[in-house]
Amino acid sequence: MTNKIRIIPRLDIKGPNVVKGIQLEGLRVVGNPSELARKYYNEGADELIYIDIVASLYDRNNLAHIVEETTKNGVFIPITVGGGLRSLSDIGKMLRSGADKVAINTAAVKNPNLIKEAAMAFGSSTIVLSVEAKKISEGNWEVYIENGRQKTQLDVIEWIKQGIELGAGEILITSVDKDGTKSGYDMDLINAVALISKVPVVVSGGAGSLEDVSQCMLNKNINGISLATLLHYGELNINDIKSVLKQRFNNRVRHEIKKENYVLDKRIDVEVSIIDYNLSNLHSVRNAFRQIGAEAKFINNPEDVLNAKCLVLPGVGTFEEGMKNLTTKGLDDAIRKYVRMGKPLLGICLGMELLLTKSYEFGEHDGLGIIEGEVLPFRKEDFSCEDYKIPHVGWNTISMDTNCKGSIFDLGLNNIDAYFVHSLYVKPDNLSDVYGSTDYFGKKFASVIQRGNIFGCQFHPEKSGNIGLKILGNFCKKG
Repeated sequence: MTNKIRIIPRLDIKGPNVVKGIQLEGLRVVGNPSELARKYYNEGADELIYIDIVASLYDRNNLAHIVEETTKNGVFIPITVGGGLRSLSDIGKMLRSGADKVAINTAAVKNPNLIKEAAMAFGSSTIVLSVEAKKISEGNWEVYIENGRQKTQLDVIEWIKQGIELGAGEILITSVDKDGTKSGYDMDLINAVALISKVPVVVSGGAGSLEDVSQCMLNKNINGISLATLLHYGELNINDIKSVLKQRFNNRVRHEIKKENYVLDKRIDVEVSIIDYNLSNLHSVRNAFRQIGAEAKFINNPEDVLNAKCLVLPGVGTFEEGMKNLTTKGLDDAIRKYVRMGKPLLGICLGMELLLTKSYEFGEHDGLGIIEGEVLPFRKEDFSCEDYKIPHVGWNTISMDTNCKGSIFDLGLNNIDAYFVHSLYVKPDNLSDVYGSTDYFGKKFASVIQRGNIFGCQFHPEKSGNIGLKILGNFCKKG
């Protein structure tokens, strides 16, 4: 299974507005962030990028409330946020506000160890190294910071290699020379970066036509294509782009399911309790449940866990940190007791991984032991070709097993596309616990697990559009 390339609108933010310029200069207001995000979501965007382009200049970040507003406004796809993130505290706040990944540029150049610290704290799959590149000679580019204003004397290729070694889980490469010019991507830069990157690569800067996008699609090492000017000024819309790309590159484009196949319930009369253990994208999960009509609240003490009717264990970060936070609050034993009551529990991504017996991420760590099995890192020998990138980031297909019928994951479809962002996979001891699986370049892993009223998904339903919302609605009906 090849990776499905992501079509990603990029929204550069200055104050309360989306702006766009040429070569990161001459900025013009083009719209409202939340409104444009909703528009692109409805057109079929696979992801969004928000970059506060003046945050590093003024030593502040303006995006937390914009991200919260976006998820409240009914946008249920992944969001990457960058600009002014200087510390682990800044990153944690942004992830909690609704961001799925954070992009760091200036702060990483000034303090490269921030990449390592952030990857250890939140997982490499959430850390994007944003690189602004200017060509200095044939085959050579220099890293710039402060929104393309300041030289660093760093070589782009060598800096990216260093960033990956430090723990960056994705590269966002922007050509400053091409940005906003509509003269086409700098394919020499893009091909050079994609060739050496062990992690997913998202390209940005220069798209002027559908042919420019198609040219990027020809490189199988590119994982995402960022667009701004073409979309903001209405020259193309995402529906048009995807329609053509599906004809040319069918298996590399996410296929949306028609809305009539997953009609959402107007009102679900149940209260959902979402465990807050300081390691989650909480607001997106809560907003997704509220979108389908459920009451949703955060809880962080054992008594509330035991009294919950429908319990959700989300998660963005590392296994060790997750278990430590649960144990410190006494939530681990409370979750086990809750499960023994037979009430419904949904683990999402890291939350699913924590349900298992043991993890081998950064050492060996005990999990909740609710479902017997291991959490393992992907290895080179797992894959059938050299095209894979770790973390596994993006949209991929889940093939439902026959035992899925009647499950919360049963949408009447054999295959669904959902959004993944992870570096590890679960391996339950009992195959009967596996309700769906996903193939990633020849490595087949369990992406949906269930035992009785215990449910787990490696993907993020709250970021998988209406398909994910329907799954969350089915879960609520178990309460």
